[in-house]
Amino acid sequence: MLYVGLSGGIGSGKSTVSARLIELGAVVIDADLIARDVVAPDTPGLAAVVERFGPGLLSSDGALDRPALGAVVFADRSARRDLEAIIHPLVRDETARRRAAAPREAIVVHDVPLLVEGDLAADHHLTVIVDTAEHIRAARLGRDRGMTEQEAAARIGAQATDEQRYAVADVLLENNGTHDELLERVETLWRERLSPYNDNLLAGRGAQPGTRAVDGPAAARAVARVRRQLDFAGLGDHIGQLGTTGSDTIEVRLAPAPAVGDSLRRALLAAGFVGAPGATDFTACDPAAPLRLSLRDTAG
Repeated sequence: MLYVGLSGGIGSGKSTVSARLIELGAVVIDADLIARDVVAPDTPGLAAVVERFGPGLLSSDGALDRPALGAVVFADRSARRDLEAIIHPLVRDETARRRAAAPREAIVVHDVPLLVEGDLAADHHLTVIVDTAEHIRAARLGRDRGMTEQEAAARIGAQATDEQRYAVADVLLENNGTHDELLERVETLWRERLSPYNDNLLAGRGAQPGTRAVDGPAAARAVARVRRQLDFAGLGDHIGQLGTTGSDTIEVRLAPAPAVGDSLRRALLAAGFVGAPGATDFTACDPAAPLRLSLRDTAG
């Protein structure tokens, strides 16, 4: 199962990309929808929000008055952190449940606006950023959501910068043109990268070596994924050294080196690398970044 993180600034066209990916066969997990579900009436999430912010944020039918809550937390960083401390664990648990429920052969797309802000990029096999010029996003917010120039600028300014998104992006989907041009880029991405990557994961097959070296930023993102997945597997304390030893090779030195068992193999698979049972050399499944990974004992 390929797990893709999808993000972009407000007004970037991310929803259009998500909708087309569903049409192409992806299972989309929408973080915004989950965030609404976990504070629906009669949920523990809503009860926790009311306890922190008071019953004045409830509408007459007992539902959360989201614009009123937004006005409170947007103006108060401490209040926003408190809300995130309530909502984020609930969203994370529900996201994990929906991902686990998806078919094994699915391409699962995690549509999450705050991917950068939440440091979530390394949780995914691949990160796709919808990249749209700020002035175009601001114009769309005025046209589609009725925001003033000041309101649009404030909303854009409250999110990650373009440079921060570029730093985690494996794929930049440019959306400064027409709707049809964006859809064509999504279809190309699906055909040339997402589907082959998923096929390789399912088959336990590494990607074929490329004709060009993998660039430094792509290798650095892969290293971050490996570290994150080893941490998730409880193996982070074994990492003695982790980094690139050449343009196409990641070396993981473990101290002490655990046996290359199922937990280690699953962690590396979650980072996009496959290897034969008992092997210490692994290959990336991403056809656009065919890296190699070697496990070594720090004593070696």
